[in-house]
Amino acid sequence: MLNSLATSCSRARWCGVVVAAALAGPTKVAAAPEPAPISEAAQSAYDRGLAERDAGRFPTAAREFAAAYAQISVSQRELRAAVLFDLVDAHRGAYTAGGERRGNEHPAAHLCAADRALADFIETEQERKRGRKSPDMVKATGLREEVRKDFMTAKAREADLDCAALELPRVVEKQEALPPPPSEAPRQPRDPDKLLIAGGVTAGVGLALLGLMVGGLVRGQRTEARGAALVQGMPGLSPDDPQLAELERRGHGDNAMAVIGGVFGSLALGAGVALLVIGARAKKASGRAAEPAPVAVWPVASPAGGGAALRWRF
Repeated sequence: MLNSLATSCSRARWCGVVVAAALAGPTKVAAAPEPAPISEAAQSAYDRGLAERDAGRFPTAAREFAAAYAQISVSQRELRAAVLFDLVDAHRGAYTAGGERRGNEHPAAHLCAADRALADFIETEQERKRGRKSPDMVKATGLREEVRKDFMTAKAREADLDCAALELPRVVEKQEALPPPPSEAPRQPRDPDKLLIAGGVTAGVGLALLGLMVGGLVRGQRTEARGAALVQGMPGLSPDDPQLAELERRGHGDNAMAVIGGVFGSLALGAGVALLVIGARAKKASGRAAEPAPVAVWPVASPAGGGAALRWRF
């Protein structure tokens, strides 16, 4: 925390001052005024910077440290120096991590930013000390020399580097990973027995309609045979004779019955078989023991017509 003895960077210096005062000072020691607390925003930014630096995300850490540094008063010199050194460390780490150059964005801009921060700090300290150098000023001066050497090394590789034109690479914000969608297991029918019953009934209706088709075909053949026998037995029979007209009407009805039974019977039988298969698979997947089918359907055909027999077990 920044408020605990001005961070670890100044903690040793504070402890030395306190011990020296206890040993050499008079019995009554005047309490030193406590430094003004920093804002919650600066503390939060500094804590985020520490977390980002520990995670190896140096560009984001530098941004957070810069935000904290800008919100600390100039009068809190030791706190500002501690945050400054963390800021410079993050900038150097971001430069070392490297990255691609996009337009004016370049990792070397981190060195430029560190150099500017150190230069401003040194200038402020020189005005305050008027020729005397504080320990923080000495450390900042040494760090600035190292940063400038790093920049000159980068400029030797890329001659067009210029701090006036370079921009810090954009920081890609972290996005929280969305939770994976729940894996949907294949839905099993709720009640396989209902599917089996529905499939059996539908298949029975289909077989009945197919039986109707068979009956229509048989009746049509019989009607056609009766008409041929009537014409053969009565050669002089008029085409408009009521008997022939009645046989023709029956023939049309038998043909329609065969067509309707064939079309709708095939559809119903196919749907029923599909329901029976799905129900049987669902029952097998549910782990139930095999039981006799509650519905049994079988076709019935005779010379007089056709149909289906249905057995339902309760």
